[in-house]
Amino acid sequence: MKLKIFLGAIAFLLVSGFGYLYYLGAFDTIQVKEETLGPFYVLSHDRVGNYRHVGDTFESIQKEFPAKGIKNYKLFGIYKDNPNTVAEEKLRCEVGALFSEPLTEIPSGFSLPLKYRTIERKKYITVDFPLKSFVSIFVGIYKVYPELTKTCIEKGCDMNGKASMEIYEPLVEKTSKYMMSLD
Repeated sequence: MKLKIFLGAIAFLLVSGFGYLYYLGAFDTIQVKEETLGPFYVLSHDRVGNYRHVGDTFESIQKEFPAKGIKNYKLFGIYKDNPNTVAEEKLRCEVGALFSEPLTEIPSGFSLPLKYRTIERKKYITVDFPLKSFVSIFVGIYKVYPELTKTCIEKGCDMNGKASMEIYEPLVEKTSKYMMSLD
C-alpha cells in the first residue's frame, strides 16, 4: 500500500512538472524571424557582474517608476557578453525601461544611476516566447538562444562580442522578445 502511494505521488509530481513546463512553453517550437524594429527610447542602468542579478535592477524600476508617475513601458535588457566565454564578474549589460515614444521629461531621483538614450531602428532576428512566470525567462534562455545563435551565424553574424537584447512584457502581451541585431 505504501509503495502505491509513493509511486502515485511520484507520478503526480512528474505529470505536474511536465504540465508546468508545457505551460511555460518548454515544448513550443521556436520560430526565428527577421524584423526591422525601433527606434526604442530607453531609460537604463549599466551593470557589470553575473546576469542573474539583473532582477535587482528590474525590481527597483518596477517599484520606483510608478511612484514617479512613469507608466506604459516594457522592461528590457541588452546582454553584451557571452556568459559561456566571459567570467561572471566581467559580464556587462544594460537593463531598464523601454518606451515606444520619446520621453518629454527625464525624471530624476532614482536609487540607481539611469541614462536616457535612443536605440535606432535596425534589422534584427527575433523570437517571441511566452512570459508566464519568472521561470519562463530561464526556460526561454535555454530554449531560444541556441536557435537564435544558429540563425545569426547562418546569416553571417560575427558572434564574437555580439550583444543580444530581450524585451519583457509581462502584463498585456505576456511575452519575451529575444533579439540579435543584423546591422
